[in-house]
Amino acid sequence: MHSQRACLPAAASRITLAVLAVLGVQSSLGGNPLLAQTWFGPPLVASCPFAGQGFANPVHGFYISGYPATNLSLVTLGYSTNTPGTFSILLTAHRNAYDGPLIGVTQTATVHVPAPPAEILVTFDFGGAPVTPGDTIAFTQLGLQFSSDNNSFEGLLYDVGRGTCTSSIFETQGTHPPLDAVVGAGVGVAIYAKNPPPGPTDCVASDTVLCVDDVPGDARFKVTASFQTAQGSGRSGKAQAIPLAQLGVVHGGAFWFFGGDNPEILLKIVNGCALNDRYWAFLSGTTNVGFTVTVDDTLRANSKTYTNADLTAALPVEDTSALASCGGCTSDDQCRSPLLCCQVQVLKACLPPTPAGGCPMLP
Repeated sequence: MHSQRACLPAAASRITLAVLAVLGVQSSLGGNPLLAQTWFGPPLVASCPFAGQGFANPVHGFYISGYPATNLSLVTLGYSTNTPGTFSILLTAHRNAYDGPLIGVTQTATVHVPAPPAEILVTFDFGGAPVTPGDTIAFTQLGLQFSSDNNSFEGLLYDVGRGTCTSSIFETQGTHPPLDAVVGAGVGVAIYAKNPPPGPTDCVASDTVLCVDDVPGDARFKVTASFQTAQGSGRSGKAQAIPLAQLGVVHGGAFWFFGGDNPEILLKIVNGCALNDRYWAFLSGTTNVGFTVTVDDTLRANSKTYTNADLTAALPVEDTSALASCGGCTSDDQCRSPLLCCQVQVLKACLPPTPAGGCPMLP
C-alpha cells in the first residue's frame, strides 16, 4: 500500500549547452545524483519529490503520459535496500506501452546501495533518445545484487515518492502491457530532456524524424519517410525512426513501418565534397512496400526525395550527386530560410539573422 504522492511542477528552465556539470556520487538524502556520463545541462521536464528512501520492489513499473519534450535525456531515481551492498540497476524506456518499442537503449548503473533511512540517487543517461511530444514513456527496472555488506542478500527497493503527483507520472502494479494497473499517483523521479538545437532550421529528432550528422553532433541532415501499401487491406503512415548514434553510427540510421523489431530502410549520408563537391545518399530498403524518403539539408536549401512503388522489391540507392551543399554559399537563396548568406572571414556561410534581420557582425 502506498500513500498519495505530491509532485513538483515540471520546470522548463533552459540551460545553455555550453555549461558542463559533472555530477558526483552521494549516498545521503541530499546532494548530487550519480552520473556515469557528462551532463550538458538539460532542462527538467517532469518530476515528483523523493520520499527519502526506497519502499517499492522494482517489479512495479512506472510511466509518464503526455511527455512534453522531443527527447529523453536523464532520469534520476532513488534506491535503498535492507541488505546494503553493490547492485547493478537496469532501466529501460518503452514507447506507449511496457512492451512498446525501446526508446534509446537499456541503461545500467553499478552502485553501492545503502540501507534505509538513507538512499542513493542514480541518474541514467538516455542520451537524448527521440520521443514524439505527447507520447507515453513506460519504464521498467531490474536490480541485481553482486555483493553484500553483511553477507545477507535481499532485493532492491526504489523510492515511490510521497503525496499526490500532478505530473501524469504513475506507479503500476507490475509491467503487464499495455500499462498495467495504477497503484500510486507518482514516483520519486526527475526527468530531463536535452536542449533542442539553437538554430532556426536545425533538425530536431523525434519518433518520425531522423537527424544525421555531417560532423559529429551537428544534426545537419533531416530525414523523414512515409509508407503505403495495398497489402493487408491497405496500410499507410509515417515511418518510425531508428537512431543509431548511441551505437556510434552518426552518419545514418534506419526506419520501421509496422514494428520496431522489423527495420525496413537503412540510410546514410556521406560527405563526398572532396571528390565531387556533393553529399552522397545511400539507401537500402528491405521491403516491397511503397515508400517515400526525403533528405533535407538544414543549412542549405537542398532536398532530395527517393520513392519505391508498392508491391515492388526496393532497389538500393547509391546517389553520389544527392546534395550540392559543399563549400560556402554565394546568395541567400542557397540557404535554408530564414538563414542568410553571410561573410565569415574569406568565405560566406548560411547563418541565422540578427533580431534586426541582417547578418551578424563577426570578427
